[in-house]
Amino acid sequence: MPAKVSRLGNDHGSEKPDQRDLAILRLIHSGSNYSRLDLARKTGLSPALITSIVRNLIGLKLVNEAPAVSSLVGRKPIPLEVRADAGYLIGVDIGSFYSHVVIADMKGQVIRREQIETGIPDGRVRVLQRVFDCVHQTIAASKVNREAILGMGVAHSGVIDTEKGLVLSFPRPGQMAQWKNVPLQAIFEDEFHLPCLLEDSVRTMATAERHFGLGREVDDFLFIEVGMGIGAAIFVEGKLYRGGGGKAGEFGHITVDENGPLCSCGNNGCLESVASCAAIIQAGRLAIERGVDSRIRELARGDLSRISIEVIAQAAAENDSLAYRVLQEAATYIARGLADLVNLLNPRQIIFGGALFRTAPQLLSDPLRRIIRQRSLEKSANDVQLRISPLGAEAGALGAARMIAVRALADLHRRAVSHPEQIAAPDLTDAPSRGDTPAESARGRLI
Repeated sequence: MPAKVSRLGNDHGSEKPDQRDLAILRLIHSGSNYSRLDLARKTGLSPALITSIVRNLIGLKLVNEAPAVSSLVGRKPIPLEVRADAGYLIGVDIGSFYSHVVIADMKGQVIRREQIETGIPDGRVRVLQRVFDCVHQTIAASKVNREAILGMGVAHSGVIDTEKGLVLSFPRPGQMAQWKNVPLQAIFEDEFHLPCLLEDSVRTMATAERHFGLGREVDDFLFIEVGMGIGAAIFVEGKLYRGGGGKAGEFGHITVDENGPLCSCGNNGCLESVASCAAIIQAGRLAIERGVDSRIRELARGDLSRISIEVIAQAAAENDSLAYRVLQEAATYIARGLADLVNLLNPRQIIFGGALFRTAPQLLSDPLRRIIRQRSLEKSANDVQLRISPLGAEAGALGAARMIAVRALADLHRRAVSHPEQIAAPDLTDAPSRGDTPAESARGRLI
């Protein structure tokens, strides 16, 4: 994965050695398989100084040499990587229906994962207690030494103030008062006594995609998540774009139908109000209540409260006309919004995640491709690839862990320099076997 970095200057630059070493550690952690020669070229430091810095980082047990890359001529370059067992991170994603918890090492390999029902209607206090219990249980089951856990990233689907660690609001029915100006970062820090960060869940999903999924292949991409809400994350030149006020990516609240239904944000005809999973479920339910015969009712066993996006997708796969129609209508609205973004941003890829695209990708591909081609400029439409994320439902938690890992590098380096005698790999002999590195299974597919 390419990374754009500033040059550190010559061998006698103004940076202190510890700051310079930390900068090299961060560059190695970016996941680009840099060799010593690559680091010298990227930073402007001499090969001799880079060799010295890397030797020091290896001695501190922060960096490893990876298997050499094949080369047609000369010596094979030896990639460098941050040691997987240098520390561990917790990622938490509090979703509308399910919450996910992962414990991952510094390379993003998941040591332990758990999923629970969020139970949003039960209220904020009970939701958080349920999530806290799951995190404590996951830590215990992982067998990771508590002192080796460096921090926790928390993802939430509401409107987030990342700098202040606040959930400003959660625009879901019955939840606005429950989640208004909640200091969620501080609440997690008080519970677990770990450094924490709070981030929007779509951005953490996109961060996972950038480092472990399809986003490794390009620097400029859009990540679109369609679940109970709709959101977007924008990567430009390999970096997450937040906007001037930190709120960029509210794709679900662009207006696509001025006479459309009232959205939870107070506007009429937002994309989220007509094309989210919640909107699709509501459209199917209303049609059945008005007498439309549908396989959806049978799959829901006659209980319309049991209708889910999975039920609708299954009915559509069985050629149910109502299910097919509501999915096609949603895809049409999404494609219209995306056509404008393609013209505005000219991304190399649009990567789709969330429950809708995990459940029914084959039913959505044709209208997405067709309408984007109809409504976008020809060159921009030809440039962009439409792809489905391969990372699955835990991507938000994995991305949150990755985000806190980047912040934790400074503390990890400081600990290693101050107490090198304490650096040792945590005992994981009784732990469950590790899952695959997300990158190893990230293949995805074209729409």
